[in-house]
Amino acid sequence: MAFIAVILFFSCNNDMKNVIQVSELDKLPSLSGDSIVFIQKEYGKIVLSIATPKVLKRKADGDDQNDVMEFPEGVTVVQYSSYPDTLSMISTNYAINYEADNVWEARGNVVAKNVQKQECLQTEYLIWNQKKGTISSDKKVQVTSPDDIIIGEGFVSDDQFTDWQVQKVTGVISFENENIPSEEDEE
Repeated sequence: MAFIAVILFFSCNNDMKNVIQVSELDKLPSLSGDSIVFIQKEYGKIVLSIATPKVLKRKADGDDQNDVMEFPEGVTVVQYSSYPDTLSMISTNYAINYEADNVWEARGNVVAKNVQKQECLQTEYLIWNQKKGTISSDKKVQVTSPDDIIIGEGFVSDDQFTDWQVQKVTGVISFENENIPSEEDEE
């Protein structure tokens, strides 16, 4: 009789392990891929590309209805004015896209560029709201343009990085182009 009780006890332990393992299945991605490039087209023309070494699609934490696309090894998003002419780009070490809300969250070495204006934003955290057409940050930012370097805490812009504002400015470094020596002056 003791032998049967021991068998039942160990079989219950195995069943608990199986229950735990089955509950972990919900956390597995529904889609994963390596070295992925997404292309978005409008009227047959490429308007956006997304390149990443790794992508995972899964349910949002605590929300069984909404999916997220996670880019744990970083991502580069490029908007085109007319392919291959780049309008703006954002790259980061980590990103997550909340699909239902059309909101991207970027963390770690975030760099956003307006190629035409030669302006570059650097920060550690950025939110891109595709529905509203805005990018913003509440962290330390640095914006570099051909004329200035502006340092502050907080940033708001349109998603093409053409109309932007640095908040809580802590420093501005201005350059005067006529005082910068050219290569011809050095010879």
